[in-house]
Amino acid sequence: MVYDQIEVANTIINKMNSSGYSVTNTRRRIIAEILRNQKIFTSEELTKALPNLGRATIYRTLKILNEIGCICKLNISEENNFYTISLSDHHHHTICKKCNEIKEINLISVEKSIRQLDKKIDGDIISHNLDIFIICTKCS
Repeated sequence: MVYDQIEVANTIINKMNSSGYSVTNTRRRIIAEILRNQKIFTSEELTKALPNLGRATIYRTLKILNEIGCICKLNISEENNFYTISLSDHHHHTICKKCNEIKEINLISVEKSIRQLDKKIDGDIISHNLDIFIICTKCS
């Protein structure tokens, strides 16, 4: 995914403001670093790229960005949390196991099935996550 960095930065900043979060210079630096590479990343990679920022500050900012829907947490590895930029409504991903390329996909039939499943479960579904692992055409 290639995004226009200025447009995406403005979208993220607007979402943070409208969600009641202040957009500090530190948060702007974190957002800029996320947008600089436009690929999947870990909190550790951000910490290394921004050595003057505290680890806790980076973690808190990632949590906020995830909560307001600007990044997605990916279930690629049990050792690390991976993230990617995400500005669309609820969606799922395909992830290439060789090159780690990520594409967003909308699975309308899956969403319909989950809504039907919600009626059959003793409780309320509050969230779900579906990542499809592939070998992309470039890698096969």
